[in-house]
Parts: sequence; structure tokens; C-alpha cells
Amino acid sequence: MGAGFAAVPGMQAVAAGTNAAAAGDSLVQQLRGEATGSVVLTQERATGKVGFVRSAAGGDLMPSLEGDSLRGAVDKANAYLGKYAGVFGATKDQLRQTDAAAGRYGWTVTYKQYYRGLPVFGSTIKANLDKAGDLTSVNGYAAPGLDLSVTPRVSKSIASSHAIGTVHANPPGSAEAPADVTGLEASSAELVIYRTGAIRGQQGTNILAWMVGVTNAHGVNDRVFVDAATGKVVNRYSLTEAFETNRELYDATQDQAHLEWKDGDAFPGTLTKYQQDLMYDAGNSYWLYANTFGRDSFDGQGTKMVTVENYSDPNDPNYCPNANWNGQRINMCPGSEADDVVSHEWGHAYTEYTSGLIYQWQPGALNESYSDVWGETIDLINGRHDEGETNGPRTDGLCSQFTRGPVGVLINSPASIAKDCDAAPASYGPVVTKTGVTGNVVQGVDTAADGSTTTDGCSPFDNAAAVSGKIAIVDRGTCTFDTKTANAQAAGATALIIGNRDEAPFSASGDGTGITIPTVMIGLTDRETIKTALGGGSTVNVTIRDISSDPVDNSYRWLIGEQAPAFGGALRDMWQPTCYGDPGKVSDAEYKCATDDNGGVHGNSGVPNHGYALLVDGGTYNGVTVPGIGLDKAANIWWQTQLDYLTPMSDFTDMADSLDAACTALVGQPIQKLSVQRLTPGGPAAPITAADCQAVSAMEQAVQFRTPPTQCNFQPLLAKGAPAACGKAFTTSKVWGDDFEKGLGNWTKGGSTVYPDGHGYPWRTTGSAPGSHASKVAAGRDPQGGSCSGDADDVSSVDTIASPAVSLPNGASRHLVFQHYVSTEAGFDGGNVKIKVNGGAWKLIPAGAYTFNGPNSTLATNDEGSTDPLAGQDAWTGTDGGQVHGSWGTTVVDLKAAGAKAGDTVKFRFDMGRDGCGGVEGWYLDNVKVVVCKKKSNASGRHAAVGTRRH
Repeated sequence: MGAGFAAVPGMQAVAAGTNAAAAGDSLVQQLRGEATGSVVLTQERATGKVGFVRSAAGGDLMPSLEGDSLRGAVDKANAYLGKYAGVFGATKDQLRQTDAAAGRYGWTVTYKQYYRGLPVFGSTIKANLDKAGDLTSVNGYAAPGLDLSVTPRVSKSIASSHAIGTVHANPPGSAEAPADVTGLEASSAELVIYRTGAIRGQQGTNILAWMVGVTNAHGVNDRVFVDAATGKVVNRYSLTEAFETNRELYDATQDQAHLEWKDGDAFPGTLTKYQQDLMYDAGNSYWLYANTFGRDSFDGQGTKMVTVENYSDPNDPNYCPNANWNGQRINMCPGSEADDVVSHEWGHAYTEYTSGLIYQWQPGALNESYSDVWGETIDLINGRHDEGETNGPRTDGLCSQFTRGPVGVLINSPASIAKDCDAAPASYGPVVTKTGVTGNVVQGVDTAADGSTTTDGCSPFDNAAAVSGKIAIVDRGTCTFDTKTANAQAAGATALIIGNRDEAPFSASGDGTGITIPTVMIGLTDRETIKTALGGGSTVNVTIRDISSDPVDNSYRWLIGEQAPAFGGALRDMWQPTCYGDPGKVSDAEYKCATDDNGGVHGNSGVPNHGYALLVDGGTYNGVTVPGIGLDKAANIWWQTQLDYLTPMSDFTDMADSLDAACTALVGQPIQKLSVQRLTPGGPAAPITAADCQAVSAMEQAVQFRTPPTQCNFQPLLAKGAPAACGKAFTTSKVWGDDFEKGLGNWTKGGSTVYPDGHGYPWRTTGSAPGSHASKVAAGRDPQGGSCSGDADDVSSVDTIASPAVSLPNGASRHLVFQHYVSTEAGFDGGNVKIKVNGGAWKLIPAGAYTFNGPNSTLATNDEGSTDPLAGQDAWTGTDGGQVHGSWGTTVVDLKAAGAKAGDTVKFRFDMGRDGCGGVEGWYLDNVKVVVCKKKSNASGRHAAVGTRRH
């Protein structure tokens, strides 16, 4: 499930002998002392509390109690958490038992955290006991330090309105193909306790929030979290998991398809080959889990598995090829029916009903990876294609020859423009080979619907005779990319070049059904170079070819989606993720640090994908040799991890701890061979051994499950650790200041709007400051919303507060100091400080006057589309790195450098500017003051020296 913002740091191990006060030092020592055998603890980075406790093989965390029955397991788990709930960040009265399940190897007792009757979002604690009744592990996430009101200041209806507005203003999907957001409604809204930053593995605060479900009939299914005190949106993610092409993933129509076939009908009956494949693949998914793990459908209750074929969105011609699980069924575009694609989508269903991994950041990457793991596992054993065991393991470090590698467009002639052009291969159609295609280029010409002549290839070519046998070139336009290729192919072209409208070519997506010629994209400058030469009568000859220089494997093994005709080739490579620009280990440059794709859930799935492939086949990677343990053992360990150990908030470090615990629990236990055949279990597999668990640990080291992605280097907008305004040799005296505890009475408010009917947000004081700031503050709001249309909802405006006049005394230096919090629409909304000296004009304080935490950027100009009255000025704008929030920091201004000297009278004005729409939270101020620095007297020093003389 899910959506999100920056990379998730892993958890840190609490080493024996270190200070574990954050996790409850005395309780930790008591916990260790009570257990038999060694105990491994892992600290949850987001909370500082323990996230995982496990005993070594043969150990018991609570040997004083028996637990060799379901009732005994529950009693033992209750007793343990009754003593040690605080270690995990909860109190014993906050934990409610929600499940107690008997498995093949013991019992799992599950708890959720509640506070004053409200659920704590994402909280889950699991206690695992083996068949002997030993408590082998307790793990999960709880929000510590809960002490807040559960009475919302913001009503359910207002929160729902804000949530709907957020989704409407920022539709899911890509910028080129946003989802249809007509008919949005709040399908649910409940109060929860929400801890900011927890999903990202970052320290945060506990708030009361409305969790609002926003849906419509066109596939939008988002969860939006709205602060119940302020009405601000604090997080949002999608509940719709979708198979990734090289575009953004989103749903299309929710209409139920006509019933074509059901179990019990004759098979194949009238089903087409495409329909038969979909039913085979759904059956393979069902029987893998049923035969091997004893699970009856994705929910364990035998629920019907519904597949919708020929799925498309009439409101979005670019949606297909794609596939998705929407929480009730899987939806498949034509041509996406490969076994690993279909099984990938069913994998999302099983994840939703087991670990429930939140679809953001590292939890979301694990969610995506589990779908790839089960999809490829089925692909390798079902015998329906040519990717199975007969291919054998891949070579360490090599891409597959069936990977869409880097391509180039070499202009051979005329000599005056000969060069290598940057290019990107389409995700559909045949793979470009190393030999490639060489030919003369012809500009495709077609006629638009309005009768005008165009060169975008969206209609059948008017000059088909000239194009036939040549390489066609067309511009980007409004139609789908595969439509352009189909029109070029129909005209007889041998290949198609699409010229982008900017300099960065990307991999065009589309339905590859029936496409037999390769397609590539080049950048704007190269496009214009070729078109200019053609327009001048020159013959332009090019070669389109695969430009990779590395050797490749002749193997489909570990490729995802390679048999789906609509994709025209694989989408990911689990054996060598970097072949597709995905990370194979956490420290790789390919690791996604950006906020798009829910925090890189598809790209960063490469890390656990690689871990699974490496554990199955074995190999040396990152200087670590991993013995291969085979599919049967690896799949059983992966499933047990998913079923009994992972929680919605689990990150990569949790994955490592969970794999270790699951493997230890499975040592010597009976496991089943993998089987996807109806009612045909695979029979007993070789048991898992301690050596296999050592291989698991080696794999975790190789892919760096426990290594935080420090290369992302997300930083707060305002640096921490502000120096004192005056140095050690000076005394600091406050000349004037205001902490806003009595409101804005001493300040003069002002402001203006760009449009007569528009409005702003005048400064005001509030006791509900963001970022765990307890006192009252001044608030220059920048909420989400607005219209950018010049009407009454347009918020193009500036609001100001000006200080009273302050006389500057003599001193070595004089400084303006203030604390503030910034969370605005980056580049378009923001604030800055003006100064007025001796009644003169207001002037922007220059950048050189700031000695700490000056404005971080320049606001967009009017030419760049901004309607902010502060457009083009230096300002504080944006949010903390990788987040949708800010944090408090201190700014220091040298008033001399700002143009004010001793004896002057000054005023300060804080301006908060906005363009017409968008926004996040705003600009918040506190403890504004003017200080003067004076040199310390050295009299005390002389007195001390006299005191040391002998008389």
C-alpha cells in the first residue's frame, strides 16, 4: 500500500555496553538478563526505541513462562510486553492484541498501539514463539512519548475538504499524464495518532491527524493525513500499487468488466490466448502460496481472485501499457499479460494482507520488491516460457543481452553536423542491437485534425513514399508515442527518431503490440540540427545502435516483464539492477533520493530484488561472497519474513533483522518445494541449516541492508547550531525583542493582493506552531490551495508585519536575531526581511549582512510564471530536504552590513509572499530581538593576577 518523500535511513544496532538510554537503559539491561542465550537488539532510528529483539538459536526471551500452545503463547507474549512495552516506545495499556495465529513453526501474537482510544498509524508489535514455546523475537514500531489532546480543532468535514483539495491540486500520476480527478470524494475519515517522519525513519513529533481516504470512480485511491490542529496536510500516499513501465503508475477506470469466464466453466472454452494466459497466471499465483505456504488466496480466507482484462482509461490515452492491483482486483492493459507481470500484481495483494508495507520510501521499495520476487519466482518455475532453470545462474556483474541498454544516434553525414547524439530507447518495440539500423533520415509529414500540416507523426504520413525504406524523424506532440511509431511503420520506415521538446531525451513508453521497428528519442538541439540540415536540402545519414561496451549474458533469468509484448522488453533486472538504472546496493549512485515515485519505491526495490537473486544463485558482489541456497529455501525464508516479522513501517534494516529471525526460526523445520500446479504440492524440500542463515547474513552485507543512504544527504533548510551573535570576548545585551506571547500588538500589519478579487493571509499569532515549538509564534501562512486564475480564490499576495522603531546604541556590533520555520511552495512562495533606517525607504537586507542562515534561494520571476509580489527577490523558500515540512532555526543579521549604525533608528519588516496557488504551511517567526555586543572588561583578569602575588 502507499506513497511518499525521501530515502529511509536504516535502524542502528544497539551494541552491548553502549548507552541505550533512548531505548530504556534499565529495561534493556533487565531484558538481557532475563533471556537465555545471547540477545540481539536493534534501535529504531525514527524513535530511538528498540525496534527488534531476538534471541540466538535455542534461546528464549522469557524462559520463566511456558508458551507451547496458542493460549500459552498469548499469555507469554502479554507478560513480556507487560514488562517491556516501554523498550519499544509504548506503555502496556496502549497495546491491544489484534491477532494470535498458529503457523507451521509456532505462534505469532500481534499488537497495535492505541492512545486514548485512537489507533497509532503504522504501529504493530509482533511476538514470535517457536513450537517449543520459546519466545524467539519481538519486533515492530510504536510511537513513544504520547502526550497530546485527542480533541480535534479541525472538523472532519474541513479535513476532508483539505484532503480532496490536495489531491485535486496535485493529481497522482505523472506531469505528462495526471490521473483523472473528477468526482473526488472522501470515502473515509478517521482520527489517528500520526508520528511525523516515522515512515522515512526520521525523528518526528506525535500529532492528532485525520486519515482521509480520497477516491473517485476513475481509479484515484489516496490516503491523506491532515493535522487535526492546523488543517495542514502532513502526508499523502496512494493505496493503488501498479506495475511500473518507465512512466508514473496510476489507475484508470474502476468499472467492472463483463464476466468472460469463471472457475467451473469449460477451459479454455472460448477464451483467447491472451485470456488463457491471464487465468493461467492467476492460477500460478494462487497455487504457489497454497501449495508451498498453505495460504488460501491473498487474504488467507479463499477470497475470489478477480482479473480485469483489456483495461484502459478513456480519459488518459497514455495509461497503457500498464497493470495494477487496486485493492480488490488486478487490472491488465492489453499486451501486459506476462506471467511475472500478472504475478507481480497478485503479489501486492498478498503483501497488503500480510505485512501491509506502506507504499512509501523503503517500506514501499520492499512492497514493490516482494511483488517482483514472487513474480519472477513463478516465472522461473512454471515452465511456460524460456526463462527457467535451464538458463542457469547469470554471470556476476553482467547485464542480459535482452536488456534495453544505452543507445546512441550517430550522425554520419553531412560531415558538418557529424556527431554522437544522446538518445534513449523506447520501452516498446524491438531492442536496438549493436549493429543497429543505418539509413537516410526523412522528416515525417502528416495532417492534423484541423487540416494543418504537422511534423509530429500523430496521423498517417502524407509523404509515405519518401519515408519508405528510410529512418523517419518526427516531433513530440499530443498523441501517444506508439501511435507515432505505428504511423512511421505503416509508411515503411525502418526506424523512428522522436525529437524531444527539451534537451533531455527519455525512454518513450507505449503499447508495443505489432511494433516491429525500433524507436529512439533525441534532445531538442540535435533534433533541430537534423531538421535544419534536411530543410537546407542536405542528405542526413544516421546509425541507431546499442552503444554499451560491456559483455552481456545470453539469459532472460531475473528479468522482469521481458515477455510482455506491450513493454517490448524487460522493465527491471533483479540480478544486476544497475543495468536499468536501479541500485544493486544502498550506497549505489543509482539509489533514488528524490520524492517522486513515492520516494523511489520502484527504483530502490532493486536493492532487495538483488538480495533475493543473489541468495538464490550465489555470487560475489560488493566484495562479499554469498553462497547460493536455491529457490526453495530462499522463497520460504522470504515468505516467513513477510508473514511473521515485517510490519507496515519496516525499512531495509528491519528487513535484515526479519530475515535473520525468520531463517533462525526455520532451521531444521520442514519446508515445501515450490509448486504452481493445481493441487500438487512440491513435496518436502531440503531443510534450512545454520549455514543457510550465514548466507542470508552475507547477502544482507553485500546489498547493504543495514547501511543508511547517507549519499542522499538531506539537510534542513535552516542549519542547526547557530553561533552566538556576539563572540566570547563580548557581552550580549538585548535592546529590543518580542516573543509574540501577547500577540502582534506592537507590530504594524500590511499587505496587498495582485488581483482585486484575490486574497492573502494576514499575519497572526498562534499557539499551534509546527515543528514541536511550544510557545506562541507569528504565522505568515502559505496553505495549499488557491486558483492561479486571478479570481477570488487567487492568493497572489504579500502580507507584512513591521516592528516598532528601535534605537541602536553604541557597541562593537549590533545584530538582528530571530527564530523561524519555513515550509512553503519552493521557488514561488517565501519570505524575506526589509529594513528602514531613520525613516527612509524599505530596503531588502542584502545577502552579505546575514552571518547565519540567510535566505536560501531567489524566488521565481514573473517571466518564469510567478505572480508573487516578491518575485525575483532573495527569500527563504521551500522545505527541509526530502520532506514536506520545515524545522526551526535561528538567523543572525549584522546590522552594520545591513546599513544601520549606532545612533540610527531602525524598523524591520517581515514580508511573506505567495503566487496564486499552491503552498505548504508557511513562514513562522518567534523571539525576534536586537542585541548589541560590547567588549568584556578585563578588570577581573587583573584582579585575579594580583591575587596570586606573594606578600
